[in-house]
Amino acid sequence: MTAASVPAAGASRLDDTVFIRTYDYANVTPDRLAAARAEAEQIFKRAQIAVQWVDCRVPGRTSGEPCTEPLSRGRDLMLRLVDRTPATGTEGERLVALGESMVDREERGGVLMTVDLFRVGAVARNASAGMAGLLGRAIAHEIGHLLLGSAEHARLGLMRALWSYDELRGLKPANWGFSSREAAQMQQTLRGRLRTAD
Repeated sequence: MTAASVPAAGASRLDDTVFIRTYDYANVTPDRLAAARAEAEQIFKRAQIAVQWVDCRVPGRTSGEPCTEPLSRGRDLMLRLVDRTPATGTEGERLVALGESMVDREERGGVLMTVDLFRVGAVARNASAGMAGLLGRAIAHEIGHLLLGSAEHARLGLMRALWSYDELRGLKPANWGFSSREAAQMQQTLRGRLRTAD
């Protein structure tokens, strides 16, 4: 199961950079968050897109940027990290989405995504996979939805809907990147939004 990836030759252009304002309501440990970001950055680097992170302040905490300036429609996205632990403490063995993106189908875009740390942790434990790596892939997947302007999923690659435990364990080959078509579309989207914002 493979999909072609864009080679990582050359540095990304400024208009191929996306800025992610991160609102951490889940209190992710700094080490885990750094590792998850590194995973997401590597995925986008292969698609020749740079990712820059901005830690935004959330209620009850004094750390982080105030993030009160308007979003630049060209390159700014918002990531909410939440922990939606159910009252019973478990969700059972059913398919769960690790995150969600608010995609405007008419505008073919959006700025807000949410990733649930409880669900990421549950899947990582059940698959005996690293949580930070899975979190990074989930974040990259949701960014992909916003930059591709679609809630649809691909058959292969990072944008597929279902990730098996064997793929997450590394026992079955899996492509954790974007296809060349997806990479080109995201680059075009970033450049188009930047021109529109000027």
